[in-house]
Amino acid sequence: MHDELQALDQNNAWSVVRLPKDKHAVGSRWVYKTKFNSDGSIERYKARLMAQGYTQTFGIDYKETFALVAKMNTFRVLLSVAVNNRWLMCQMDVKNAFLHGNLEEEVYMKLPPGHPQSSDPNLVYRLHKSIYRLKQSPRA
Repeated sequence: MHDELQALDQNNAWSVVRLPKDKHAVGSRWVYKTKFNSDGSIERYKARLMAQGYTQTFGIDYKETFALVAKMNTFRVLLSVAVNNRWLMCQMDVKNAFLHGNLEEEVYMKLPPGHPQSSDPNLVYRLHKSIYRLKQSPRA
């Protein structure tokens, strides 16, 4: 959890502010996963901070949603090109991928459980970048 918070801080994903009176904050939660080696032994434990986007209201917090994902056909073509050109293929696990764009909306998120300042209920994150599970409008 510490590594995830530190990485998000270093990438300027948010700033800690007091929640304005006319705004509401979406919730946050931790999702945990265990990564295993090929022999079945534990490689490491992962924690990912996610927004509780289901608490956002359509038309108020966002106008429409989109997801930037790779299609399986695109991945198959890439593999085919690599095999035909005899390219070396390697797999890697990215610890923190910051693929999310800057937010144009004013979005606030509650501090996650375990955050050093979570005892003050008026402190929230003012999000500058989108995080997992956050609903946002696409940029024009």
